[in-house]
Amino acid sequence: MTKQTATFYLAAVFGAGLLAGGMGGFSLGMRRAFAPPRPHDMAVHICGDLRTRLRLTPAQVQEIEPVVTETVTAIEAVRTASGKQMADIFAKSNQRIAQFLTPEQRVLMREMDRQRQQFFHKSFHGPPGGPHPPGPPGPADTSGPPPAPPR
Repeated sequence: MTKQTATFYLAAVFGAGLLAGGMGGFSLGMRRAFAPPRPHDMAVHICGDLRTRLRLTPAQVQEIEPVVTETVTAIEAVRTASGKQMADIFAKSNQRIAQFLTPEQRVLMREMDRQRQQFFHKSFHGPPGGPHPPGPPGPADTSGPPPAPPR
């Protein structure tokens, strides 16, 4: 093996490592960029910001912490409820659209919905709405005729 060949291989390995590390970092950064903050992290951030900007005393921080924790819990509840509402809206939309689709298209639509749910799960660390309560058949049901249009 010549010195030039060894240098080429060393540079190629270095370049591959650089590319892999860059892609991994970018992927991790994108995932964290779209994920909501964890409630505990949000409470710590808010308390720290209030302590610093308002120059709170330790006694004031101790009195304020329960209020911030309660606020963060309420925000998390709203985020969760919002995700469930979005899932319900998508489910109703899919049911309405399904009436115009062929059985084959309904299967494709079911797959699209599964991919959307996976995206939400990966992006926001939880399904948008979890399991749905029983209701009329949606686009996943290909066993019978499409539901009648709403009147």
